[in-house]
Amino acid sequence: MPRNVLLVLLLFGLSLAGCAKIQPIVTPQEYEAACRRSAAGADSACAGRVCAVFQAVTTDYHEDMAGCRAACKERAGALAADVPGSCLGKVNASRDACLEFCQRKFYRCNCAK
Repeated sequence: MPRNVLLVLLLFGLSLAGCAKIQPIVTPQEYEAACRRSAAGADSACAGRVCAVFQAVTTDYHEDMAGCRAACKERAGALAADVPGSCLGKVNASRDACLEFCQRKFYRCNCAK
């Protein structure tokens, strides 16, 4: 088999393997439902406030993944400075879920090419 054909087949196989690992995009509605369902957080007032703040990140327009992730971190920092200590677990869990939302939203597999 010619070397170029083998290389093309190898690259094609690697691209398919990479595509299989992609997780689906999380919609803003799915993010909100998961946030409110999560057990992290001291009470419903804490959960409601934290989820509302991060929900805004999922519905805002972001140019790229870096901008989306920066918004998650900015909101987490503002919340952490303003909520009681018992609510920090919810802030951290929601920040992590927000970062995952951004990852899934902006990561694209180039499978069609």
